[in-house]
Amino acid sequence: MIEPTTGERPAPPETLDEDPALRTVMSHRLVAVDPAVSLATALQLMIAGGVRHLPVFDGPSCVGIVTETDVLRGLAACRGPYGSATLPLEAVTRPVRIVAPETSLHAAAALMDASKVDVLLVGDETDGPTGIVTATDLIRALGATAPGDARVTDVLTSAKSTRHRPERP
Repeated sequence: MIEPTTGERPAPPETLDEDPALRTVMSHRLVAVDPAVSLATALQLMIAGGVRHLPVFDGPSCVGIVTETDVLRGLAACRGPYGSATLPLEAVTRPVRIVAPETSLHAAAALMDASKVDVLLVGDETDGPTGIVTATDLIRALGATAPGDARVTDVLTSAKSTRHRPERP
């Protein structure tokens, strides 16, 4: 289901550029799985794809999402006194929210906070998910545009260059 973004008051023109749309920060690369795959396969896909979230598709429909934490918890639950058990991926899949690409970064952050999630799929009812945005993506984007004395990226770069390294005898 696409989350509605209506009912919000339009921002004054001078603030429109300060809260960009998700389409500007989302990843268009979706690494997805079928609900019947094993947890081990999901973990291998995450490692190979360099991702922490896998949308779960049953045919053309997205039925949920699985995070690296979900996979690790599931794998830990499979270890018992009698060896490894098999737990299907669908046992650890959670619902996922899909939001429109026009949704602002602040609205997406508020939705993540209210929903207690760290990922949203981006798309529409017709085409389904076309991208993904994580809390990390939002933090990077919001930090880069935050007002203040220094941009977050400048602070991080400075911290790396001034890191003290002890001398070896």
